[in-house]
Amino acid sequence: MIEKQLIKLSKKISKYCVGMEGNISGKIDDGLLIKASGQRLSELSKSSLVKFDLDGNQLSNLSKRGSMELGFHTFLLKFDNINFISHTHPSNTVKILCSKYSSLFSHNRLFPDQVIFNGEKSCLVPYAKPGEELTKIIEECVNKFIENEGYFPKLILLENHGIIACGKTIDECVIISEICEKSAKIFLGAVLLGDIKFLSNSETNDLINDIKEKYRQELLK
Repeated sequence: MIEKQLIKLSKKISKYCVGMEGNISGKIDDGLLIKASGQRLSELSKSSLVKFDLDGNQLSNLSKRGSMELGFHTFLLKFDNINFISHTHPSNTVKILCSKYSSLFSHNRLFPDQVIFNGEKSCLVPYAKPGEELTKIIEECVNKFIENEGYFPKLILLENHGIIACGKTIDECVIISEICEKSAKIFLGAVLLGDIKFLSNSETNDLINDIKEKYRQELLK
């Protein structure tokens, strides 16, 4: 059942949130299930999930409100092969997103698994107030990214805020989040040591087109 999957996802990524931070959602036949506002990811239960249609109309658990980030969940779940969304605030990643290095981090890659599980580039979204303002700018940035890069960005970085992981499965959302935070730790260490050595475009392309790496990606789907 999707409720069990969402609870499992919630508990696995709760390490990247404090208190009532973060939210998760999953696509269902007639809409989506999303974490109710004010619920802790680490304590999520079936009763903490609220059902909406893809137009944002609440269909269940009417005594509770859906997450204030419902808008961008609804937008992102409309894309093919995206069944789950997780939004968290990993500390090391947010350090970078609160600095002058956010663009450098989002558009370059440091090691193979960052390429494989976070993509060649990440979609960077300028700061916007959570809620409708943030949803609007996410829509603009994701659509522009797809137009420019030719693929959907499964990792979305929100300046001065956090990250969004989009996956076909909950395991994909988890590994996207974990690799992102690992990458942030390595990036911060490289900045302290001096010049950062990124993978070249050719090295990145070799990884993207490697049959063995594609097989590893498919294991998460």
